[in-house]
Amino acid sequence: MYVVYAMGYTLDDLAVIIEKLSIHGIDSVVIGDTVVQLALKKKVLEGDIDLFVLKPSVIVDEGVFIELAEKNNWHYSMTEAGTPRIVARIGDKEIPIEFYENIFDIYIPEEIINNARSINVKGVKIKLIKPEEYIVLKARQGIDLDKLAKYVRELKGLDKKVILKTLELMPEDEKKTIINRLRQVGIAI
Repeated sequence: MYVVYAMGYTLDDLAVIIEKLSIHGIDSVVIGDTVVQLALKKKVLEGDIDLFVLKPSVIVDEGVFIELAEKNNWHYSMTEAGTPRIVARIGDKEIPIEFYENIFDIYIPEEIINNARSINVKGVKIKLIKPEEYIVLKARQGIDLDKLAKYVRELKGLDKKVILKTLELMPEDEKKTIINRLRQVGIAI
């Protein structure tokens, strides 16, 4: 199947998606680039929507995600990590959604997820991590550092205390590497 993705989507489109997930019993937190795009008050959001799923399990309860895709006539596949990936059709837009939980190389400290803030869009509660937390998590991954440096330049008023607190949640043997990457992208630590 050949899929062409939309050039962008809106906050309202994100709310529609989160509401449909909620109706299917999927409780999630936005963890990817979308967090930064929202902090930058972008009118058009780009890329996929990365979600950390609180319930159900993306591995044990894969059928829930397959059923969601089938009921909405959305395309279902898998991420590189072997977790569900859905391309949601909202109007004329096709928006990729990737679902994760703490498995294999994917690890997001529980404290980050538990402290997710919420925004309300047309009555839909959207939970998301802080941009500072995203930056530390992305630095840990060590990919897309050019994009991360761009985000650091664009974001005004990053809270260094949140960055340091998030850094403390990272595995001890990775902290030095994460600090070096944060410095590479323009965060003095």
